Amino acid sequence: MVRPTADMLAELIGGRIGSRVDPTSNSMLSAFVTRRRLAERMVVGRVILIGDSAHEISPIGGQGMNLGWLDAAELAPLLTGAVGRDRIDRKALDDFEVRRMRVAKRAARQAEANMAMGRPAGSIRRATRDAGFGLVLATPAKRLLARSYSMTWS
Repeated sequence: MVRPTADMLAELIGGRIGSRVDPTSNSMLSAFVTRRRLAERMVVGRVILIGDSAHEISPIGGQGMNLGWLDAAELAPLLTGAVGRDRIDRKALDDFEVRRMRVAKRAARQAEANMAMGRPAGSIRRATRDAGFGLVLATPAKRLLARSYSMTWS
């Protein structure tokens, strides 16, 4: 993998949006590759996977991090309830796994779609894509597009 530089990033942004970006204003750089990895199971015996250990998706908009937080928020009451009873509710854990894997699969598909929308494109394809988004954003459908992009369904 090529180590990114501020100049490379400024050139990439300029090429995609058509505006010059000052590379000297850059305070940090990072690089990533598109990923989609889902564990076969989140719950096996006394082991429970959450977050990136259970589902790694492309890092667009922090959805992977948000999925991890949502996993923890849903798991916490199950664990605290188990402490009071001195045993865990296996059915509740099975249901947790089914729900969270469904959400992770949906998030992975959505992240892939979002990443595809932002991929570099030739001038004709980019103009067509931008015009299409412009048309949608001028209608009430913009709310659905925003909800879809920001993954507010989880």
